[in-house]
Amino acid sequence: MPIDEDNEMSVLTYHKYLEDDTDRNKKKTASEFEELGVMYLKEIDKKKKRKKLSQVKLIPYILKRAGDIYDEDELKSYTLEDVQDIYNEVKSQKKSPITKFFHFLFNFE
Repeated sequence: MPIDEDNEMSVLTYHKYLEDDTDRNKKKTASEFEELGVMYLKEIDKKKKRKKLSQVKLIPYILKRAGDIYDEDELKSYTLEDVQDIYNEVKSQKKSPITKFFHFLFNFE
C-alpha cells in the first residue's frame, strides 16, 4: 500500500491528537488525585482533633483521682485508647464498697 502525503499527514495529526489527549487525561487524573489527597488529609486532621478533645476531657478526672500516679504531660503523650483504659481503671478502683458489692453480686463488668 503506497503512502501518500495526505495519508501520512493524517496519521501524524492523529498521533499528535492522541499524545495531547493522553497528556490532558494525565493532568486531569493528577489533579483529581491531589484534590482527593487534600480532602483525606483534612478528614484525618478532623479525626485527630476529635480524639484529642475526647482525651483532654478524660485527663482531669484521672488527675483528680490518680494524680500521684500520672501527670498531665504523660497522659497527653498517650493515645486516646490508652487514656480511656486508664480512665476506666481509675473509675473502677474508686467505686464505693457498696457499688463493688452489687457489681460482684450481679456479675457486672
